[in-house]
Amino acid sequence: FPPDGSNTENSQLPSNSLDFFPPELSPPSSPPPPMDPFYPPNPDGTIPDPPEEVLEALRILGFDSFRPGQAEAIMRVLSGISTLLLLPTGSGKSLCYQLPAFLYHRRSRCISLVISPLVSLMDDQVSNLPSPLKAICIHSNLTQSQREAAIKKVRSGRVQILLLSPEFITGSGFFSRFSHDFPPVAFACLDEAHCISQWSHNFRP
Repeated sequence: FPPDGSNTENSQLPSNSLDFFPPELSPPSSPPPPMDPFYPPNPDGTIPDPPEEVLEALRILGFDSFRPGQAEAIMRVLSGISTLLLLPTGSGKSLCYQLPAFLYHRRSRCISLVISPLVSLMDDQVSNLPSPLKAICIHSNLTQSQREAAIKKVRSGRVQILLLSPEFITGSGFFSRFSHDFPPVAFACLDEAHCISQWSHNFRP
């Protein structure tokens, strides 16, 4: 961090940071419809056990079994239930959005959003995804051509996961300007939420 305590790598984008997109990338007038949950909850409101389709996806992504907490979190996401997941570092939290993103995209070529305040972590997540998954991240460290290429890949349906910094959701008008002709969004995940809840006054304006 520089002496004034600001974080240049993760700093808020200027208001015109997305003005470089050419006219052919401008959106149509209406957003895609919302996605239905992958599996309905049980009649009593509980979530179902992972069916064979989920276990098959787990194997495709390179895992033999779930770690503690993963199966329940994944089935909650696939059932359309808002979920707060607290697990230690290295315990497999990322799989809890990666596996649902894989299944949703396989069914309907939709995308899943992962909002992360850590630019370096976003790049690391993209580099270390299981090979069947494709992801794109959009943040302030990308060049103009890289951002344009990322937008086009998302719109073409070639990626399952889109990682964004918070200011691309709220501060720059990103969604209102560019997301209308994205594939339908299956769900959104706020990753590393403690960085925003505990340190936001030092982390971003």
